[in-house]
Amino acid sequence: MTPQYRLALPLASLTAVGLLASDLYLPALPAMQQQLAASVTAAQATMAVFMLALAASQLAWGWAADRFGDRGTILCGTALLAIGSVMCALAANIELMLAGRLLQGLGAGAATVAVPALIRRRFSETEAVGAMAVVAMAESVIPALGPVAGAALVMLADWRYAFWIIAVLALALAPMVSRIVSTHAAHAALPDADAKAPQALLHNGPFLRYAFSYALMFGALLMFVASAPYLVTHWIGNEVSSFAALQICGVACFMVGATRGVKAVQRYGVETLVRTGVLLQLASGIGMTALALLDLRSIIGLIICWALFCCGLGVRGPSTMSRALSLAQQHAGKAAGLLMFLAFAATSAATMAAAPLLERGLLPVALLLAVLVLASAALVPDALRHSPAQKP
Repeated sequence: MTPQYRLALPLASLTAVGLLASDLYLPALPAMQQQLAASVTAAQATMAVFMLALAASQLAWGWAADRFGDRGTILCGTALLAIGSVMCALAANIELMLAGRLLQGLGAGAATVAVPALIRRRFSETEAVGAMAVVAMAESVIPALGPVAGAALVMLADWRYAFWIIAVLALALAPMVSRIVSTHAAHAALPDADAKAPQALLHNGPFLRYAFSYALMFGALLMFVASAPYLVTHWIGNEVSSFAALQICGVACFMVGATRGVKAVQRYGVETLVRTGVLLQLASGIGMTALALLDLRSIIGLIICWALFCCGLGVRGPSTMSRALSLAQQHAGKAAGLLMFLAFAATSAATMAAAPLLERGLLPVALLLAVLVLASAALVPDALRHSPAQKP
């Protein structure tokens, strides 16, 4: 096993546990609401609080990773995730449940920032693509399989077991991560450089272009995922099980794209992977637009288009993030925090833009996805120009 995979696998597992705090819990919402005598609004707020805490924590964890080191940041976040999970498992009312979800969101945010920063600090740009692809594959599997596992758990046991499982997994992975992430490798930035890091990043044009490019691509992904259940059930007229099939196919194609990208980056370079991913995603947007204009309400057609998008994401996603963090130089932690903050902001904006248009069917979603992909590509014109392959 290569050094990238030896480091990435446990870190990917830890990131996946943080995401489980959202996806494993989804099927438990109705049971939790009934048992805690909460309103529908309060029950839904447990999801909103988690996501807001996750997004708001990105910049803080990025600063912490550079100032105190990746190892300490990851372990601190893991502890918060475990404590928040125990609070949720023991919650006697909705107020304690919301407090626990807040801590869960804050804790889960540490891994999403510190893990890519640590990977980029430990490896060269092309080597980092492979490690980040492993993490990204873990992150893609959880949204597809988490709700299925959560539904089985609710049918077989009490909803509180979901939180006990998350707490146990987080605490079990912490010692392994602590051993793998050596203290000397997870160094803090120099004070002078640390103080100037925010200004340096905000004036770093190449980093900002790749960061915004990644954020727009991420926003397109989650905008469609949020819109897909409505499109599948109302526009196409299928059962919600078709949405599950759409998700599973998307995850499978993402993993294929990411795996192929890892093998290709050493030979062809980051730019080629970004260019290939953009072309696949543009083909997806064009295909969805054609389905909408021709009023072809086919789940098979939608799955094919979504598979192209996810394959393109697998090819270009890890490369785009690796290039962005490379351009940030010694400020990888803060750069990862800013990048993920922008990604969550783009997701929020894109989802809110699409929501009021869903009654019009697939066309507004397809056009918005295509616009986001085009804008993401326009931000990195250097990657779109054909150039000789870079040697690692």
